[in-house]
This record gives sequence, structure tokens and C-alpha cells, in this order.
Amino acid sequence: MRLRALLVVCLGVVLGVAAAAEQRWDSIRGAIEKAEPPGPQWFTLRSGHTGHVLDAATGQSHGTLTLSLFSPALRPHVDHGMVYTYGSFYSRTYYGDRTDAVIFFDLETMSPVDEVIIPAKAAGIGHSGMIGLIDDRFIGVWNITPAMSVSIVDIEERSFVGEISTPGCATVYPQDRGFLMICGDGALQYIMLDESGAESGRLRSPVFFSVEDDPIFDYSVPTEHGWVFVSLEGHVFEARIEDDEIVIEESWSVLSEQDRAEGWRISGRQPFAYNEATGIFMTLMHQGGTQDNYKDPGTELWAFNLRTQRRGYRVELDNPSRNIALTRDDDPVALVVGTQERSVAVRHARTGRLVRTIEEAGGLVQVF
Repeated sequence: MRLRALLVVCLGVVLGVAAAAEQRWDSIRGAIEKAEPPGPQWFTLRSGHTGHVLDAATGQSHGTLTLSLFSPALRPHVDHGMVYTYGSFYSRTYYGDRTDAVIFFDLETMSPVDEVIIPAKAAGIGHSGMIGLIDDRFIGVWNITPAMSVSIVDIEERSFVGEISTPGCATVYPQDRGFLMICGDGALQYIMLDESGAESGRLRSPVFFSVEDDPIFDYSVPTEHGWVFVSLEGHVFEARIEDDEIVIEESWSVLSEQDRAEGWRISGRQPFAYNEATGIFMTLMHQGGTQDNYKDPGTELWAFNLRTQRRGYRVELDNPSRNIALTRDDDPVALVVGTQERSVAVRHARTGRLVRTIEEAGGLVQVF
């Protein structure tokens, strides 16, 4: 009996080692080995209370991050070997006393290594504009209670700096040592920080979009100069900070007169993306409906040159999408997250050609 028991134990160990060799990461046991340094096409997917770290170049998973039930966005920071997020935790899981924290995940082990408690006001809206990495030094988290504010955390000191009141203005889009916000009157606001992370001043742009007739998406993407904002009717605005002023370029439209006549509209939760190295700007598009359908899945992917404002191609999607991103490298790929089937289509950004499909993957996407 003892020999038989010993054989059973030994067999279990061998099978466990074999399983570990086949599956590098396990969401129950945690990481069983260290991750390699991030590649140029790594990205994260946030789905529920899990963050997945994947490589579009290979289709492989490199780990999972265990998040709170209310962690709307992830912010990779390769230079520091970290992924930042924030979360809300309740003493009774779904109710009870609430604690909010900015969480530091180590990219090598995919494990939380520290946290900073912030006011229990963080917004639970799911996209990347809710958290921003400011000047490689501070994390800003947007709050709504319903009063609006931004909590600032010093990532070097790993300490809470303070809360900045921002009535009527939402989102955190960093530029230099500060961040842009979208305001309810149709303008942008820029909050400047000093070396300690405290507010040192603020700027306001002229009103440039109509909240009633053609509001902009609260989602934005960075460019080499500033940020791109897009309206529900397809008008593209580029904003930047220059000489202590918020400069907004003259808008252009992703839609021709024929496109409008055919009923095409931009749509999705993260419906557009940009790559600085190539100037490629992409949008998800669907046909029919009104502004009320702005979150509907896109059935086509349109690619433009942001510098010339001309469309290069359009691709019909077999798996409609609400959520896209472009990797930041010189030969980027588009990450198109499907809605009908849980998968990510990886497409060559210059041509739209399908490179691979990552099956059983979905959620809100954020590139490294």
C-alpha cells in the first residue's frame, strides 16, 4: 500500500510539472515563472475583474492581473516595469465599507506589489480616459460622486498627493506635466501640476463642439502633438498645448457626402485609434441609426492618414467590434476586439490584412 501511494504521489508531481510546462500562467495558482520583457506589440485586455497581458506578434498570453470588481482601465508603464490600475473594494464584496486604491502590478511577476489609498470616489466607467500617467511621475484618477474631481498619486513616492476639484469636466488625458479634460459646455480644460503634483494653474479652450447637436466621444487617443477628439457625426479635432494655450485645429470629417447619404456613422466604446510612427488613424463604422446608436458595434474598419486626412481603405468585419487599438511600433497592427465571437482580430495596419485571430479573448484593449 505504501509503494502504491508513493507511485500515485510521484505520478501527480510528474503530471503537474507537465501541465506547468504547457501552461505558463494559471489564474488560480498565479504566475509559475517570470515574464519576459514586453515586446512592441504587447497589449492588455480588461475583462471583468481580470487583466490579460498578450502579445499580438505571437498571439500568446504572458500573464493575468487579478483586479478588483471595479477596475475600469489599465495603464502599462514599461520604463518602470509596471502596470497601474485603480480599484474599488467593498467589505462585503458588493456592498459595505468602500476602499479605493491605485494598484501597482509588477510586469515581471504579474503580481500586485503596492497600493496607494485614494478617496472612495473613483469613476467606474470602463475606458482608458479614466486613468492617466502624467509626466512619467503621477497617476491621475477621475472621480464622480456626482461632483467631479481628479485624485493624484505620486508613483515614485507611492503616496497620495491630493484631490483636484474639476466641476463639469471629465477624463484624464496627460500632456507634459498636466492633463486635458472634456467639459460639459463644449470646451476643454487643462490642469497644470507642479513638481509635487499639486495644481499650479489651469487653462480653458473656447467652445468647439455642440453638446446638444454633435457631442464628442469622451474617449480620446494621443498623437505626437496632443490628443484627437471625434464627434458623433464624424468630425475630427486635434488639440494640443502651445504657449500656455489650448490650441484646437480646424476639424475635418471621416465622412464624405456619399458616406453620409449612405447612413455611415462612427460607433463603439473605443471606436478609433492612432499610430504616431505612421500617421494611421482608424475608426469603427456602422450603417444606419442616429446618434443614439453611437455605442453599436462597428461593421467596418476604415483607415485614414491623419496628416493628409484621406481614407486609405475600408474593411468589412466578420466579427463586429466596439473596441480597437493600434500598437505603437513602426509597423503597427490593429487590434479589433469582436462582439459576436469572443476573439481579437490582429490586422496589419498599413493594409488591413488579417494576420491572426486570438481566440477566447475579449474586453477593453490598451496597448503598451
